[in-house]
Amino acid sequence: MQTDGHVSSGDECIVPVPGTKEPTTSCGGGIFSCSHHVIIHGGTFNNITKNEVAPSAVSPVRMIPISDIDLRHELLVHKHSGLIGRRPERQCVRRVYSAKVDGRNTAMTVAVYQGDGAEEAWRRDVELYMSVRHPNIIQIWGGASWGEINTTMFHGDLVPVKQFVAPYSSIMTAYLYACYHKEWVQVADYFRSTLNQEIGSPECTMWIRSSTGRLCADLVSADPANAIYLYENDIAHRQATFSWTTQSQEASAIDSLTLERYHRICCCTLFHYRATSISTSATVTLGAVISWPSDESKDHIEIIASRIDVDYGGWWLGETRLAEVTENGWTRCKVEDLFDDKIMFILFNDDNSIWLSQASHIFSRCQITSNLEDYALVDKITFKILFSNTGEHPAPGYLFLCPQRDFGVGSLAFRWPDCPAYWSLDPSGVERLSTTEAMSLGFPSIQLSTRLYGISWTTEVYAGLRQFHRAKGFNPDSQDVARHLGKPLFQLYRDMQPFAHVDEWSETEEDGDVHQPNIFMHLQLTLILLLAIFWVYEKVWLEAPGYT
Repeated sequence: MQTDGHVSSGDECIVPVPGTKEPTTSCGGGIFSCSHHVIIHGGTFNNITKNEVAPSAVSPVRMIPISDIDLRHELLVHKHSGLIGRRPERQCVRRVYSAKVDGRNTAMTVAVYQGDGAEEAWRRDVELYMSVRHPNIIQIWGGASWGEINTTMFHGDLVPVKQFVAPYSSIMTAYLYACYHKEWVQVADYFRSTLNQEIGSPECTMWIRSSTGRLCADLVSADPANAIYLYENDIAHRQATFSWTTQSQEASAIDSLTLERYHRICCCTLFHYRATSISTSATVTLGAVISWPSDESKDHIEIIASRIDVDYGGWWLGETRLAEVTENGWTRCKVEDLFDDKIMFILFNDDNSIWLSQASHIFSRCQITSNLEDYALVDKITFKILFSNTGEHPAPGYLFLCPQRDFGVGSLAFRWPDCPAYWSLDPSGVERLSTTEAMSLGFPSIQLSTRLYGISWTTEVYAGLRQFHRAKGFNPDSQDVARHLGKPLFQLYRDMQPFAHVDEWSETEEDGDVHQPNIFMHLQLTLILLLAIFWVYEKVWLEAPGYT
């Protein structure tokens, strides 16, 4: 047989085409069907066709038997809430394990999907993983599926970031996060340049590939408890070269980080978040450091900054900031636009590093040496307006929300004003509806709620701050660091008068429920006690026989 450079076969040739999922048939089923200008010199040939069925698609993911996966220990749990609402007890759960896969010498990481909607979530995540390839993004190796169990396998032995840095000192942890900041820049730039998308670090679950020590971002959103805040525009740092001793490692880390950067990492990454609901009649000081202990028998104090930068977040409906402001400063919202059951007015403390620059000085003045995590910086206040569903369709009208200035009762103190909101049929808001009139017209009733948010740091982080400031040439028991950085100075509040503690927030507490903080109860009891003492003094002592 002679052909023009083509070799033929009676078998059908299935050739996957790059960039497509569907294979193409390059040869027919007949003898020499792929050949051209064939010259036959004798012989007898039978035309035999093999009718092979081509696969429907070329899978981009390696699938293995699920029995080849040996799960070792659990790493993280993600709950895919919102996928299925029919049986909440069977909601989709994604568990991540360290595992050994038959035929692989290196450790691997396996995500297992189970519950209602597990297959849909698994397929969605696999498609997402296959759409990106970057050394700082988790890389898929293969998958396995059997019954209601679906798994995805990833290259490398992955460890959650917080677990990976746990053995290190706070200074070394801050340095490692500085390195992770630098690697996150590459991830964010990849998404921006390749996929034309903006992505933030809390939107990803952050891992460390222990074999390389490098950051590895998982594209599945992090649970709030595991969120890592890395910022692309963070201050650059000089890479340090470490020796094997811990002391020299910390010295190199301190040398490579500036005061500003160290404070920023402590503020953005090494903190713990806290929240509580308080009385709607309470006055809250933004930027104050308050006692927030679990032990209620301890004394409580409030420490207030002389001044801070306040970020007025304004009125928010869901994730939309309301921007229709009238000439007198009131914000107007049409009743038909109220798609959510609450509106929030948000206030932020714009610079938490003010506290960290002089925390050691304040603790020293107060002679506080332990349980430093019991003190929290008031970072955010949310004033919520909650709407009750009347079940009626209200008349066309408007909700007017008070200006931000009405919340202020001082330079840093805030509370609900006497009239935070009202309904009106008039687009100018001149004619206000009373509560009775508004309810008769079908408008939702308005309830108020105040929520306080604070951030705290562990005793170890504060110890690292003292060490870092001293290594930079400052006396940690003074306010020299704050002066050097141009920060406003903290001052003790009324010579450390007792301040009622803030009750810890419970997840079972309803969003609309508020409780009276103990400060008001304590003040009332104190006033009653004083009045009783004065009455006894006047009636018993002053009127006693023989008193002169």
